[in-house]
Amino acid sequence: MDKDKKDIQDVVDKIVDEAVKAKTTIENSAETILENVSNVKVKSNDKKHKLEIKELKDKILKLEEEIYFQKGLRNADIANLTKKRNEQESVIRKYGSANLAEDLIKPFDLLKKVVEAPNDNPEVKNYLTGFNMVINQIQNAFENNGIKAMGVKPGDEFNSNIHEANELVQSTEFDSNKIVSVISDGYMIHDRVLVHAIVKVSE
Repeated sequence: MDKDKKDIQDVVDKIVDEAVKAKTTIENSAETILENVSNVKVKSNDKKHKLEIKELKDKILKLEEEIYFQKGLRNADIANLTKKRNEQESVIRKYGSANLAEDLIKPFDLLKKVVEAPNDNPEVKNYLTGFNMVINQIQNAFENNGIKAMGVKPGDEFNSNIHEANELVQSTEFDSNKIVSVISDGYMIHDRVLVHAIVKVSE
């Protein structure tokens, strides 16, 4: 991201430099023309000199219009680059934790299954209490970054956009294309699928 920001800033700086140089060149030309105008000595009846003055004034007007136009173009370019940079930063803030979260989800789900498995051993239960605390902390961290479990359950309609069918099975309990069982839940990061839910689907 730092490299992208630097690249965009470099482009902005280059555009600003070019705009300043163009403005300086045009303004210098305008000053030269104005000096020429002031140096022209005319008589009231000298039509030729009057025409020259008019032409010089027209050139000055065109140069002023060009300066105004170029300023507008440069400002628009800078505004567009700034908008693009802000959009990129917003996307990174929103989805920047996706790769790390994806790596953590499988061991996180495995830890949850260990804790949820029935166990009457008192010593093991003590460990499970500690595991539960870890699970809650990880879950809070996920939610703070916009990551949530889909909460897929048997009976839901299969949707290939968010579900992955591990197996097609015959079922008397569920209609066709319904989820029969959930092997592992899926996860979303804001409005994007982070991990598809792995499910068994009725034929």
